[in-house]
Amino acid sequence: MPADKPILLGIDLGTTNTCVAYVRNKVARVVPSDKGSLILPSVVAMSDKGDLLVGNVAKDQMVVNPRNTIYGAKRLIGRQYNSKVVQDIKHYFSYEIVEGPNGEAAVVLAGKVYSLPQISAFVLQHCKRVAEATLGQEITEAIISVPAYYNDNQRNAVKEAGLLAGFNVKRIVNEPTAAALAYGLNRGFDHKVLVYDLGGGTFDVSVLQLHGNVMEVLATGGDTFLGGVDFDNRIIDYVLEEFRTQTKIDLTQSPIAMQRIKNGAEAAKIDLSLLSNVVIELPYVSERKGKPVDLRIPISRERINALVMDLVDKSFQIVERVLGEKNLNRGDIQEVLLVGGQTRMPLVQGKAHQFFGKPPRKGVHPDESVALGAALLAESMQEIDSVTLVDALSMPIGFAMPGGRFRKVIEKNIQIPSKSSFRLPPARDGRGLELDIFQGDSDRIIDNEYLGTLKFPAEVAGQRVNFILDEECLLHVTIESASGDTRELTLATKDTPEALKVAWQEEAERRRIDAERQALTPEEQSRGLFASIRKVFGGQ
Repeated sequence: MPADKPILLGIDLGTTNTCVAYVRNKVARVVPSDKGSLILPSVVAMSDKGDLLVGNVAKDQMVVNPRNTIYGAKRLIGRQYNSKVVQDIKHYFSYEIVEGPNGEAAVVLAGKVYSLPQISAFVLQHCKRVAEATLGQEITEAIISVPAYYNDNQRNAVKEAGLLAGFNVKRIVNEPTAAALAYGLNRGFDHKVLVYDLGGGTFDVSVLQLHGNVMEVLATGGDTFLGGVDFDNRIIDYVLEEFRTQTKIDLTQSPIAMQRIKNGAEAAKIDLSLLSNVVIELPYVSERKGKPVDLRIPISRERINALVMDLVDKSFQIVERVLGEKNLNRGDIQEVLLVGGQTRMPLVQGKAHQFFGKPPRKGVHPDESVALGAALLAESMQEIDSVTLVDALSMPIGFAMPGGRFRKVIEKNIQIPSKSSFRLPPARDGRGLELDIFQGDSDRIIDNEYLGTLKFPAEVAGQRVNFILDEECLLHVTIESASGDTRELTLATKDTPEALKVAWQEEAERRRIDAERQALTPEEQSRGLFASIRKVFGGQ
């Protein structure tokens, strides 16, 4: 390969594994990791000696060093520490998750706090070194894929991770779009494909119209908390409960035992894609009165299917919703592409066949297609007749209104790049204005992700504000004066404003009361109503 043509990497930065690809002589190939495998565990650890470990070596020592081994960073990156999702999943990790300097989720490694972009940068740096050693030249540019359902904070955090790793990140691309590229580039297709991407930590679904080398995303959706890890957690919970029933021993307080069970659950899940029955066996997992206690729990494919059926059903409910948003029928989809390691599960494949009435496409590699597609996009950006990607926004963006309501400025599934505008209201009493910006599908801000705050001085009242999405689906905000002058604004990355916290707490309290009321019988509800009336009028 001529040295004057730089190599651009395509990187699929996954929850559990990372895959790196490049293009040579028009053919996309995966870069083997330092252990010869085509995927690298997305794991970072600090050894007892203070050495930073990344990939397989980090994963191999996870059982004996669970507190200082970081995995699953993709689920936490770009999220506020106090957000409901972080609080809900914190207890599943064996390492410490803390609040960073700007209110974001961060992690503790050997007593030091690291941001999630820093942790992801360690993985990306390792990928960079391995690729440079394999391909024999310095590599400075990359395209990194993200879940289509990532919000603006998460996308910016991944881009930051790439920069920290020493890459010029040419573009952030949505994972399903990259997978469709790997499937359809230069194939002359003219049909609709649906990409069902169920990875280690996230689920995405995108419907694309392929027309030659034009790939247009029609609709997209997903869940950044639905993936193989959740399937593992169901098995882990089952094993813990069975062991507790057998022995009256609770293993949840032992990080080493929990890590061994996690590894055993994942191995059993993988084996049950080929076998009907396996046994999870862990010798000396605990002790009683000084004697070792072994764990031995049989588990069948039918049992696992029952444990995770609702997760699979949930994914197809999302598929149904995405199709419905564009008034598409299942029969409108010519090809179904299954991407992500969890789609190897026979239950998922069977449900996809049943849902669409035809088998999913076989020629797409679940682990490699996203990285290969990203590499093909990177190569195409250097060509004159490059591929045309028309992607779409997965979640609306807007601002907070009084009473915790959410006003959308940019609707979901709008094709990007795009621009939406609104006028600022008149200033009150000569004071400035603050707008709290959110992204999400709910009409209430409590369920959406806080992106930051825009601050406007009083003199800009009545001017036009533009929300601009670039081709990476990243948000830029500009303000436009009456004379047509524009300037870009920066979202303040402060903690959630106090007034907003109060609104959230009030909303949460209202929901709690509603939930309690719904759980009551009609008689109990009416008694509660009369009790409230008595309280208002001073009765007992």
